[in-house]
Amino acid sequence: MAKDGDWKDKDYAAHYNELYATSAKEFAPCLEALDLKPEDSIIDFGCGNGSFLALAAAKVNKALGIDISEPQLAEAKKNLQGLNNVELLLTEFMKFNPGQRKFTKGFSRKALHHLTNPEKQQFLINISPAFEKNAIFLMEDGIYFDFPRSEIQQNMPRLMEACAEYYGSSWEAKKKDLLHSFNEEFAAGASEWESFFANAGWKVILKKPASIFYGTIIAIKQ
Repeated sequence: MAKDGDWKDKDYAAHYNELYATSAKEFAPCLEALDLKPEDSIIDFGCGNGSFLALAAAKVNKALGIDISEPQLAEAKKNLQGLNNVELLLTEFMKFNPGQRKFTKGFSRKALHHLTNPEKQQFLINISPAFEKNAIFLMEDGIYFDFPRSEIQQNMPRLMEACAEYYGSSWEAKKKDLLHSFNEEFAAGASEWESFFANAGWKVILKKPASIFYGTIIAIKQ
């Protein structure tokens, strides 16, 4: 939804949180699919204000949230008060170094579409060694389920209709952001993501569209 530089702006972060805030009810399907256990260690790529981490950390042994935005992480710190098993890290995805950390679950929502396709591939290759065998990664993001990103323009009328249906009464308020995302950011096709995961040692076990431009992919570490 934004250029990387926007996330360092406090006002933009506040705008995003106001317009795209996610309720615990909306996160419930993600939590159910991840099937978090007390022994799990989870990482949230693009944790934002920590709303998902607050729910996940209560169910796992350790949780790590990473984000590029200082204003977002400041909000996350407030929202995660009292949860001593959570670590927050300010870093770009491509510069993230897991060190000795190991994870059994991974999560990312509305974040990885900021990476170009070559970056997506390298990102997954970079992080894969930090995940245990049979680890689960759930990604909910802008994903083109019926066509590759290269065919966006010829599918723009369909995208506009799908957005109006998906967002309903909030579509007009979000239209400018979504058009920027379609035209300037790098959401990929579902088949492209399947290839990226496979090349990094993962197997996609679920592709679930919420619309032709948005949905969920779940992969398991081989």
